[in-house]
Amino acid sequence: MSFEQCRPLITGSSRGIGRAFIDAFLEAGAPKIYAGVRNEGAAATVAAIDPRVHPIIVDTTKPDEVARAARDASDVTVLVNNAGVLHYAGFLSAPDLDQARHEMEVNYFGPLAMARAFAPALARSQGTIVNILSIAALVYMPLVGTYNASKAAARSMTQGLRVDLADIGVGVMAVYAGGYDTEMHLESTDKALLNPPSVLTGAVLDALAKGGVDELFPDAAARGLGQRLGLIAAD
Repeated sequence: MSFEQCRPLITGSSRGIGRAFIDAFLEAGAPKIYAGVRNEGAAATVAAIDPRVHPIIVDTTKPDEVARAARDASDVTVLVNNAGVLHYAGFLSAPDLDQARHEMEVNYFGPLAMARAFAPALARSQGTIVNILSIAALVYMPLVGTYNASKAAARSMTQGLRVDLADIGVGVMAVYAGGYDTEMHLESTDKALLNPPSVLTGAVLDALAKGGVDELFPDAAARGLGQRLGLIAAD
């Protein structure tokens, strides 16, 4: 992929990994970057970053906003499904099922809705969907049990989309992220164990430039788990 013709759309781009993706694509020379945000305030903030950044207000759980985004960004070549939510809820410890439903809506149904809406545009550009998953999609972590389930569902969906979209030339990349220094982590988390978001975004852009990468383990923790599970070869 040549980034000089790349026009990505990044959901959840106002902070954390999404914001780092804006910086990475700008540095790579992308001429237009669609920054998916939730409200007008965030839109104004990302618009001020660079003239090449075009805010798109889209809540991926709202069908009308997803459809509007697909119309307004019909020249997209890369869809980065980055928006996510984490409630730190266990299957039995959560007071009810509301948090689990919210995680499933944002982490599974949201990326699926975006993929369905943008498939025609990506087919025209022979583009790529990048689904930001988590190592939590691969192993059970009791502190985030319901998040585990939503990311595991997103992993299964990613694998299915890869098959369904292959005939129209759209690639689908799964990114299994370890721990990153973003607002998603608890304040008590040891920051020394976390990676800067640029580690993930750099790995994704390298994979896009190379082409043909289906499964990406961007950091040491992710690669170590992938090797232990037999998903990638040992170093």
